[in-house]
Parts: sequence; structure tokens; C-alpha cells
Amino acid sequence: MPKFKVAIVERGKEALWRDYWITSGSKGNADAAPSELARTEVVEAISVAEAIDTVQRRHPDCTIMLAGGEHHDA
Repeated sequence: MPKFKVAIVERGKEALWRDYWITSGSKGNADAAPSELARTEVVEAISVAEAIDTVQRRHPDCTIMLAGGEHHDA
């Protein structure tokens, strides 16, 4: 089964996440974000959608952050 790395941000910090990636030279590497701002989780799943659902169930107080600063709400 494939593994997906999913970036999660504590609710309310989405704007800080976007600002970090706009001003940072580390674009594309979610692990480069400060740990107090965001973290990543590796999940085995059949699809990206299933990985997102799994992480949202595990961390209901967080927002899934997608590439480009977009976020996914349940």
C-alpha cells in the first residue's frame, strides 16, 4: 500500500502556515516548517483522499494543509 505524507496545522494557524511558505525558501518541504507551526504524518492509504480522512480522524483539532498553501476541511 502506498504511503502519503500529510501536513497538519493546528486550527487557527493556517494563515501563519501560508505566510511561512510565502516568505520561506523551503517551499515543497513540509518538514522544514517550525514544529510549533506544523507537523507531518506518514500514512499508508489507497489514495490521497483516504490519507487525508485518516489524518483528520486522528487529529480533529487540526487542518490538513495541501500544496500551495491550500487547506482541506472535513
